[in-house]
Amino acid sequence: MNEILIDLKNAVNSIPEFYYTMPTVNVINDNLDIDNDKLKRYERRFVAQLKSEYDKLINDGSTGNYKEVNTDFEVIKRYIYTDNPDESIEATYIKLINKNDNKTFQTITTIPDFFIHKQQDNREEAFQKLAVEAKTTSQIDDDDFFLDLFKLNVYVEKYNFQNGVYLIANNNSNTVRQLAKSYLKQRLYLAPHNRDRIYLFIKPNFNSDIEIIKLIDV
Repeated sequence: MNEILIDLKNAVNSIPEFYYTMPTVNVINDNLDIDNDKLKRYERRFVAQLKSEYDKLINDGSTGNYKEVNTDFEVIKRYIYTDNPDESIEATYIKLINKNDNKTFQTITTIPDFFIHKQQDNREEAFQKLAVEAKTTSQIDDDDFFLDLFKLNVYVEKYNFQNGVYLIANNNSNTVRQLAKSYLKQRLYLAPHNRDRIYLFIKPNFNSDIEIIKLIDV
């Protein structure tokens, strides 16, 4: 496992339990009712804290891996098919559209949830350090899973990211492995040259260790 992935693991492990869940809040008779038995899991909140923890690792200056790069998240970057046509990407795109067209279109036109790069118009591999898709819902389904994996494969192959990570919290390892196997079994798009750059980071809950698996090894 390379140093970037080690840093990501350390950043995830530094996220306080506070950011994993939040009690449901309702307004009843003009009063706030806090239900601690019904927990919500806000992905954006979790990823924002991941960025904060990773920034701390970078700012301590203990590594030279991050010169001239920046952490970023939720910035639009599109894969323009006509500039770099790939029939295998098109085949998977059509298959996913047929399953859920609106969700597919939105997902493949947004960047990974968290990433480290130099700037928006730079695709030099030396600066494309890391792309992460994150899921914190405890009820992940194959629609979301396949779309995220598809997008990561596009980014490591077409945008030259050195590492593509699917970070999945609040789900057990067996569920994630079965979904990954299903993705491969259905012969959905898999980066032809850089597929060994894609990893699953599985953290079932705050107290659990992170299980790290290469996608191609599931």
